[in-house]
Amino acid sequence: MAVFDNINSTFDSGVAPSAIQDYYEKTLLRNAKKKLPHCRDLQKRTIPSHNGRRVQFRRFTPFTPITTPLKEGVTPDGQALAMTEIHATIKPYGAVVELTDEMNWALIDNVQKETATLLSDQALESIDKIAAEGLAMGTNVIYVDASNGTNTTRGAITADDKLTFAAIKLAVRTLKRNNAPTFEDGYYHAIVDADTIYDLTSDAMWTDVAKYQDKERVETGELGKIYGVKFYEASTAHTFPAQSYLYGTTARLALTAGTAASKSFTLAASSIDNTAGTQAASVAYYIREMTGKMVQIMDTDGGDGGADLYFPAVIDKIDFDGTNVVHTLRYIGSSTWEFGNGDYLYPAGTGAANYTVHSTIIYGKDFAGCIELDGTGKNVQVIINPPGSAGSADPLNQRGTVAWKVKGFCVTILQDAFGVRVEHGATA
Repeated sequence: MAVFDNINSTFDSGVAPSAIQDYYEKTLLRNAKKKLPHCRDLQKRTIPSHNGRRVQFRRFTPFTPITTPLKEGVTPDGQALAMTEIHATIKPYGAVVELTDEMNWALIDNVQKETATLLSDQALESIDKIAAEGLAMGTNVIYVDASNGTNTTRGAITADDKLTFAAIKLAVRTLKRNNAPTFEDGYYHAIVDADTIYDLTSDAMWTDVAKYQDKERVETGELGKIYGVKFYEASTAHTFPAQSYLYGTTARLALTAGTAASKSFTLAASSIDNTAGTQAASVAYYIREMTGKMVQIMDTDGGDGGADLYFPAVIDKIDFDGTNVVHTLRYIGSSTWEFGNGDYLYPAGTGAANYTVHSTIIYGKDFAGCIELDGTGKNVQVIINPPGSAGSADPLNQRGTVAWKVKGFCVTILQDAFGVRVEHGATA
């Protein structure tokens, strides 16, 4: 890695690797405040140390209104706090670039700076994309229909079914009915992509930030508002494209058991591609890849001799007993499904004729939580290995690497009732 020749020759007059790493880590974290729109409003937890890969969030059940008056001189019975523990599985992420020693003196460009910039952008975009997928796992869904207001499935959505004022009103009504709290600014928030905001800004009800009376209170990335919702743009906003594979090069997996009532399904471990050397290793990677993922279950013949049905599910946890892989679901889009021979697991569905469906998340305070990137535990790392650090694997000190790594990250929905996913089309 040519750009680090000075630290390869001396650590006294040059720049020590630890100092460079610390600089880039701080730079990445400073940029994170601007480039992680999906994490901006979430509850944060630091990465747990020596506590496995499951992090705990707490969800308190709101108290119901009291309509009975107090009796004179009588203290009412105390109310019990209702709390639900929500566990999410953290996963590591990272990427590496290999540079040669000759790049230091042969190239005019500052390779070190350019590499660090590219890696920083990649790290933040990756984390925000993961967060976007996590926020898209909610059970409150509106499928926009240009003809009559709402479709009943994602598979019916086309490019004509654009996000409208009517759909936003419907989402806000859902949040208000669920007593979802607004943020401190008095608004619900929403995250949209460039195609969606192109359509929204043409709506007569749209108020652009340029028309705000108090422009000093405009937040970074804020685009405008409509019907009590402020909108923020993100290139990483979640979509539902046509997907050929469930994971790796596997298009589907046959189920062996499962019911909607138990919120679980099972498949044989032998059906998982053995690409990691051993079956156990392949299953272990499958578990890491699929935990927290949105999928769909194909119910052959609809369970009653009718047409095949597809319904969504979100995998919360996966266990392996040596023979079978058991999936515990956070959500399953059917109340009656029971396993039948020929049922399969598929990737999350897409729109009509394989149309890529756009997803806009409209949410209130305490909708979801995520792992903090900074704080205790040094979750974000920039790892620099100068030429020669590989020992006999690099006998001529020709190769070095620079990489980024997040030790563990996840996003999980805490109060499902406090968010709505609006699925829609957009102008091409």
